Amino acid sequence: MLHLVRFHSGEGTPKVIHWKEWEIGELELSKSEEIDFSGRKACIGWRSPEGYHPCPNFAINVQQCPTCSRRDVSRAYTVGDFSGYPQLYEEAKREEYCLYLAGFGEDIVKCGVTRRERFEERMREQGADFGAIVAVYLGPDEIYRAEEQLQARFGFANAVRMAEKIDRLSFDREKARRNFAAVVEMVRNSEVLPEFEPRVIDFSPSYPVLGSVPRQAYFIKGRIMGAKGEILLFKSAEGQVFAVNMRRKVGAFFERKE
Repeated sequence: MLHLVRFHSGEGTPKVIHWKEWEIGELELSKSEEIDFSGRKACIGWRSPEGYHPCPNFAINVQQCPTCSRRDVSRAYTVGDFSGYPQLYEEAKREEYCLYLAGFGEDIVKCGVTRRERFEERMREQGADFGAIVAVYLGPDEIYRAEEQLQARFGFANAVRMAEKIDRLSFDREKARRNFAAVVEMVRNSEVLPEFEPRVIDFSPSYPVLGSVPRQAYFIKGRIMGAKGEILLFKSAEGQVFAVNMRRKVGAFFERKE
């Protein structure tokens, strides 16, 4: 069986990163798939700029153990903790970072940080319906403080639960667009941030068109429609659309049936 390390769809095609006999591999999901997941989980290990590394503790029943979490390079880009990678910090000081707002459905707005060049890919990775850059900074030092201030001032989410995203797979898109644009304009008029020109991007063309409200599934069996962030969408032979929370599958072992 294969050990699922990461699922991502920000570049368009849904892909799975996995371990197989201590070798890392990448699986691009085809149009038709049948995949069963076991109830067994183990630590996915950790990632450095050089690649993926297996868990030194052989930890079980966790997605990622504390040791691997501390070592993982993702800490540098998600919370600005470069303590384990000082060389990346020197590079980061020369990069542009953006403070963004991301809209999910009609009512959730998240405030986050990413490198400016990755903004649109980051929106697709999360499955955001709308996105807008509200500030740009050189290096990571100031922007994380600005993120905290904006979240505190307006009550924006720091993270959005997968259950909330799944609940908002179907919504009134025009109402959602108006609501999100109004929030962006509110931030602009508040003068909390330097002056910026609001540009709202609609990411709906990046996601599958759903003809019905999906039912949740815990396996994959049918025609792959695509993904919305970490939500994989497929259609059964009977035409029913299903959604699989792939974030919960990280760390699980799975079998792909040919």
